Formats: sequence, structure tokens, C-alpha cells
Amino acid sequence: MTKEEVLQRANTYCSERSYDSETLTDDFKDKFAEFFAKKHEAAGIDDDGILDEIKFNLDTARSAATKGLAAKQKMFESKENDYKNQIEELNKKIAHPNQPQQQQFEMPEEVKEQLAELKKFKDEEAKKNKFNEIVGLAKKDIRQDLHGEFDVFIRDYEVKDDVSAEDQAKRLHSRFQEIFKSKIGDIKPLAPKQVQKQEDEFIDALPKVKVQ
Repeated sequence: MTKEEVLQRANTYCSERSYDSETLTDDFKDKFAEFFAKKHEAAGIDDDGILDEIKFNLDTARSAATKGLAAKQKMFESKENDYKNQIEELNKKIAHPNQPQQQQFEMPEEVKEQLAELKKFKDEEAKKNKFNEIVGLAKKDIRQDLHGEFDVFIRDYEVKDDVSAEDQAKRLHSRFQEIFKSKIGDIKPLAPKQVQKQEDEFIDALPKVKVQ
């Protein structure tokens, strides 16, 4: 098997499972595909158990990455509480009756830096959550087999804080359709009956094998 074959299967599975690029980055998938292809160099990409092993490794990696993000979130929440307590104590000192009214209290640089770090982290998390919401909303009106292409299309999209997720999803959906419709046709999801019809047609087209 080749690295490209493994990477294609990995991207398809990540798209099906809605694994975002935050937990499984493109760099990780590229290195994983290279390692996996070398490990199974003599095997074929469609050999028994190969796809299951790819999925298992991706699920495991995603679980570990998710736990790491959760731990980081917990750490910052703990820091946030510490900072709030520090600020509260500092405010008490400022408001103390024995303090001259004209005295100005200057917040320590260390606390300023910590608060700035916390704000940056929370802003990034909010932006990531909004990005995932936009992708989810847009994909509702896009055929399942085109989700991988849409993930590539939206990969470097900059989320707009002052525009709702719904409006951004609609605009991206319209833009995606405008660019690719001439090549891939209608991007709307197929109705259940259409999906079943396609599956039936595919099965009917398979060569019949006589059982001795």
C-alpha cells in the first residue's frame, strides 16, 4: 500500500466521524499515513483488517487528543478562578479605609500576562466552537459524499465574530455550490429513497456469481 492510499482512507473516515482538524491535524494524519504505509508495506489497502486497523488507530489518537484538550481546558478554568480570587483580594486592598483615596493601584505584570493568556485561550476556544457549528450547519445541505471536499474548501476559513453561524454557513454553502456545481452537479443531500435506489442499482450492476 502507499501513503496516499492510507491518507485517503484516513481523511474519508475523519470526515464520516466529523473529527475536526483541531484534534486530528493534517500534519498528524500525514505522518500517520506515512508510518502506517511503511508498517504494512507488503499488504494491500483493501486487505482484510487493514481499514479496521486504520479506524482503530484514528479513534485512539482522537480520544487521546480530546482528553488532552479537556485537561488543558480544566487547567485554564482553574487558573481563571485563581486570577479572579487574586483580583478580588487586590480590589479589597484598594477599597480599604486606611488606603489614601488618591493612591492608584497598579496590577502586577504577571497577573496582566496571565489574564491576557486566559482571554486568548477562551477566544480561540469560542472561535473553534463557532467554526464547528458553521461546518455542521453547512453540511446539513450538502451530500454526504461531498463532505470531504467541503472540509478542504473550508479549512482556512476565518470565522467572523459579528456574523451568526447560520448566516456564515449559508454563505459558505452557496459559495461551495457556485464553484463546484459545474463539475459535481447538485450538492443537495439525496432523499432516502434516492439513496436506496442508488444502492439497489449498484447491487444490480454487480456481476452474478453462481454457487456450485
